[in-house]
Amino acid sequence: MILAGCDEAGKGDYFGYLVVACVCGDVEKLQKLKLRDPKRMSIRQIFALEKEVKKFPHVIIRISPTRYNKLHRATGGRYNLNEILGWMHAQAVKQLEEKCSPGRVVIDRFASPGVVLSHLDSGVAEKLVFEERAESNPHVAAAALLARAEFIRKQEMLSRKAGVRLPRGSTHVKEAARELIKRHGRHALANFAKLHFRITSQL
Repeated sequence: MILAGCDEAGKGDYFGYLVVACVCGDVEKLQKLKLRDPKRMSIRQIFALEKEVKKFPHVIIRISPTRYNKLHRATGGRYNLNEILGWMHAQAVKQLEEKCSPGRVVIDRFASPGVVLSHLDSGVAEKLVFEERAESNPHVAAAALLARAEFIRKQEMLSRKAGVRLPRGSTHVKEAARELIKRHGRHALANFAKLHFRITSQL
């Protein structure tokens, strides 16, 4: 049976994209990469391993801060964070189905499975398994690494665009946000940050 895993990056980061990745392939070959939590790896290590993981069938879905804020309920859209993530996971699973047709897809559980399953037909939905703290699964670990690598890459792109170094995470970000507003105006924050975070009102 061909197995696959999915995970996301950017969910807890004030600045930057939201990214979902899925990977499928031979479990023994993935285990040989000795993947671990990418948040505990250097950027150099992440990008080096990304090249190896991308040799396996994979899908990466990205949503920019601009689009995210248009979709999010708190900023006038129809969806909350988990609903947006659910749709992204479903799109990634659909695209992966075309590449490798996995028999089982493990998703690192982030909310009720329904936010993903509601976007899939029954034939694909029955393949999904939702597990908490699933990073020990080699396919989920591989997906986590791809998502993290893409998030970092997009974060660096946004930093260049802003002319301000945009930190990762949700702490120690106010100084960068204030500098961004100073340079580009308050309205520009929507192009770089997830506005529903409490940090926005604190600013």
